[in-house]
Amino acid sequence: MSQRLTLRQRNRLLTMRLVQSTAMDMFERDGYEKSTIEDVAAACAVSASTIYRHFTTKENVVLWDERDSVIDDELGRLLGSLPPVQAFRDAVVAALADREDVELFRRRLRLIYSQPSIWSVAALQDRQNRSELARAFALTAGRNAPSLRDESLAAVCLVALDIALERWQGGREREPLATLIDRSLTSVFESR
Repeated sequence: MSQRLTLRQRNRLLTMRLVQSTAMDMFERDGYEKSTIEDVAAACAVSASTIYRHFTTKENVVLWDERDSVIDDELGRLLGSLPPVQAFRDAVVAALADREDVELFRRRLRLIYSQPSIWSVAALQDRQNRSELARAFALTAGRNAPSLRDESLAAVCLVALDIALERWQGGREREPLATLIDRSLTSVFESR
């Protein structure tokens, strides 16, 4: 994160990391459906209400990614100087290339792709992300509202990212995640 965090923000972030890591261990060991937020709270020595305050739902414990703000910041920085798709690709690659939590990220992705309840929440978040990305593309082009092209480009960018993530988490690809994301997004938009 580029800005200095206050003590409260640091404590919140540390709590969220602890909860997510502990929850992932429990979900993998005991099963996602059988593990409860109360179980996770007890294992973390926090209250269930603390977990709900930070994550709102059990699915969001898995879906939360502190790197999302890095992608947003980097995309905002790049959109004015690069074509939209290239800005998206470069922002995602920059944010995901230097992850310190690569194995936790892979474990989270495996759970997301294997649990329908998490996948459905992720799909709803993807829809919101698509709308926000299309709006950003439109604003960069000087339009107040996204065009069909903006919405289509945003959708294709997110699907290409999703395919790269799914292939990487499943072990079908041996190359680094950043390289796979770059290849996935570049392959969609290169000339045939």
